[in-house]
Amino acid sequence: MPVYVESGAAAYHRARGTAMRGCFGATMAVSMMLSPLADAAEKALPKWELGLGGGAVSLPQYMGSDERYTLAVPVPYVVYRGDRFKVDRDGIRAELFGLKQLTLDASFGAGLPVRNSNRARAGMPELKFNFQAGPRLNWQIYDSELSDLKLRLPWRGIIDTSGTTPGWLLEPDLQYRLRPTSQLSLRLNAGILYASRGFNNTYYGVAPQFVTPARAAYTARAGLHSLAAGATVRYAITDDVTLYGALRYRNLKAGVVSNSPLVRSQNYLAIAVGMTWSIWQSDEAATTEEHE
Repeated sequence: MPVYVESGAAAYHRARGTAMRGCFGATMAVSMMLSPLADAAEKALPKWELGLGGGAVSLPQYMGSDERYTLAVPVPYVVYRGDRFKVDRDGIRAELFGLKQLTLDASFGAGLPVRNSNRARAGMPELKFNFQAGPRLNWQIYDSELSDLKLRLPWRGIIDTSGTTPGWLLEPDLQYRLRPTSQLSLRLNAGILYASRGFNNTYYGVAPQFVTPARAAYTARAGLHSLAAGATVRYAITDDVTLYGALRYRNLKAGVVSNSPLVRSQNYLAIAVGMTWSIWQSDEAATTEEHE
């Protein structure tokens, strides 16, 4: 199944510290002590930052599968905070027309390989690892010191390791972020996934030669794939070390592929936990103020 980098780039950065965001988007419960919101001026964020993130994720083998993967994932990250161009947790982004409320960034995702040892796909061709990339338009609807609301409109094309292009995905969502303290950040997402015919047929189509008594022929079409909701929580232990947790839920019942014999579960749940460590920050500070 595609492991979405929630949206955006699989990037890591600090949230008045450092944080990881996973896609591929994925939440959890992290044990933490809340600290009061500081009245003192915040330390300026560095223009450049390098670090390392790591954690564990449990997710279905593909959306609709009743079998799961559990993986440990180490990921290096880089952050650049320029005046008009930035690379951080929200991807590679630039302001449009000089408006801070309207930005364009790059959205990335990946689809894990699925072998024919998967019971639903037994005897069918394996699904290869795929990489997803495309533009994402963001509209900052509301922004304050403690919270913000954003509409995100990402489109991603897909290519797998064999060079095949199995279609594209459109995944608009609303993202609400709350920063109750200087150490704690909570992000909530709700949206839909719309998939091309090629994508849906790759994952859910059953050609006549693969029909069995338990698996009928099926041809998928383009359309609404699923409804989604997610949450991510981050807690900065220090300026350099942050704990994170993420949960991602999808429901395929409303989608056009819900009747595929390869959909063994209408409910998809991905969970991730881990930490990030900011190894190096530049002496030069970013010149623009950010809520992270």
